[in-house]
Amino acid sequence: MKKFFSLAIILLLVFTVAGCGPKDAASIVSDLSKNVDQLSGYKSKATLTLQTGKTPQEYDVEVWYKKPDYYRIALTSKQRDITQIILRNDEGVFVLTPHLNKSFRFQSDWPDKHGQVYLYESLVKSIVNDPSRRFQQEGQSYNFEVKADYLNRSLTTQKITLDKSLDPVRVEIRDSNMNTMVTVNYTKFEPNPKFDKDAFDKERNMQAAILDSVPAMVGMEKKYSGSFGVIQPEYLPEGVRLKDVSKVGDNDGTEIIQKYTGKYQFTLIENKAEASAVSYVTGEPVDLGYTVGVLTGEQVKYLMWSQDGVEYTLTGAMPPEEMIQIAKSVFNQVGK
Repeated sequence: MKKFFSLAIILLLVFTVAGCGPKDAASIVSDLSKNVDQLSGYKSKATLTLQTGKTPQEYDVEVWYKKPDYYRIALTSKQRDITQIILRNDEGVFVLTPHLNKSFRFQSDWPDKHGQVYLYESLVKSIVNDPSRRFQQEGQSYNFEVKADYLNRSLTTQKITLDKSLDPVRVEIRDSNMNTMVTVNYTKFEPNPKFDKDAFDKERNMQAAILDSVPAMVGMEKKYSGSFGVIQPEYLPEGVRLKDVSKVGDNDGTEIIQKYTGKYQFTLIENKAEASAVSYVTGEPVDLGYTVGVLTGEQVKYLMWSQDGVEYTLTGAMPPEEMIQIAKSVFNQVGK
């Protein structure tokens, strides 16, 4: 009887120890799904690094999420000390550019259609939905290599690192040549936080951000109080060439219109950015690396963004990924 009792104790200890051993990918994926379902929301902070051109661009990213679909994402450029905010509430989706006192509003299912690297639920969805995921445990971390599902189709794979609590630690997104193009390092993740009643209100966020952006607004006025030149994109789709450039004067300055022809026909328009609130029926925010743009339209698409006091509108019947590549290549180009 004593031998049987001792054997039972030993077996119990063995199974207890085994239960405390390393988890496999399937059990972690199951826990991730439950974790997201049980979240009422979260707050996170991270540093986002983008390999854009010759110089990497760094952003501080702050995300507030309140279930089921309230979002506030503040993206602050470390190089330019400029903040943009993506906001979603019952009124729609907004892209706020406080240093220009400008906002876009539209109806959208964002971020459901395309994942966002700085959203925890997008990372979890990427892991859960990829049956060919690769898993590795390193010390106190879980590493998953999965497919990337972003609007920018040149990004193909991603490595997502989680801690033992399944909180995000680091994300690396790579292109088809396995070059790391985007890196996100998380510094804070707070599940189930409390939010102020007006935390996702458009006016509160706009006015608070405008006050924080006064130095940037003054800098823009000084730098771009005069004329500006023709900013040509560094990237053009194969078989596309510049057809014509025209300048149209108006009361507030000059409008520059560039027309391109070939495989795709499109127009790129430059204006001095003005304070305004613009509404569109449908659309979605687009991450251009150095700024957040707005993509609208069905057959003929419009991509709008602002940089250094200049407002750009790119329009044409072409794939969104090509429009994004063109817009990205405008960054740091010198006017002619």
